[in-house]
Amino acid sequence: MPLSEKKSRKPMSRRRIAMIAIAALALLYGGFELGRRTAGYSIVDAMVEGMDLRRRNRQLDDENHTLQRRVATAELGQRVDRQAQSDAQRMMSELQAETSRQQQELQFYRGLVARQFGAGTLRVQELRVRAEEEHRYRVLITLVQAATREAIANGTVTLTIEGPEGKMLTLAEVEPDKRRELPFSLRFFQQIEVLIDLPLDFEPSGLHVEYRLGRNAEPVRQSFPWRVEGDAETPVL
Repeated sequence: MPLSEKKSRKPMSRRRIAMIAIAALALLYGGFELGRRTAGYSIVDAMVEGMDLRRRNRQLDDENHTLQRRVATAELGQRVDRQAQSDAQRMMSELQAETSRQQQELQFYRGLVARQFGAGTLRVQELRVRAEEEHRYRVLITLVQAATREAIANGTVTLTIEGPEGKMLTLAEVEPDKRRELPFSLRFFQQIEVLIDLPLDFEPSGLHVEYRLGRNAEPVRQSFPWRVEGDAETPVL
């Protein structure tokens, strides 16, 4: 057999076989892609669509998390609102009960004062004298209105100090600011304080308190002995 014929029958090398296989696969894939393209399918469009779907999926996940947080916040707000409403109702009930109790106590004490002093009566309930320094004193006048209705009493009060041989000193003569009278405005009671400076040679023996409701009303007068606080209780004359 000739040598050339032997060479022509030599098996193909592995490299050539691999190249032929790759070329065949390329032709097959190209035909496959050509068929899909002919049918309207594009791998590029599919990749872009896949990216859009993944981006949309992430957006939906973010929106879902946001909605979950909002729901949790709303549920917490509802619980807080319910607790606040419950606390407010409890406080209102307690305040109503306390108001009712105070109204009952007020009616009780108002009745006691009215039985003792008469309904609608304004009077000096207590007068006290405190020594501040030499010849200076603080006079405390407690006015009480035993009213059965919640009427406010407005008026003025003044006083005179009685000394030896019936000598009298008015408020304007002993009060540092030379006031002739002191205003008051009370519903049930009020304590009025006033400083007085007595002359060195004046020995007080009594106090006369005069008060009136309004400018044109007749004044009411009550008298008390002079007694500096610490002595026995001061009676009303």
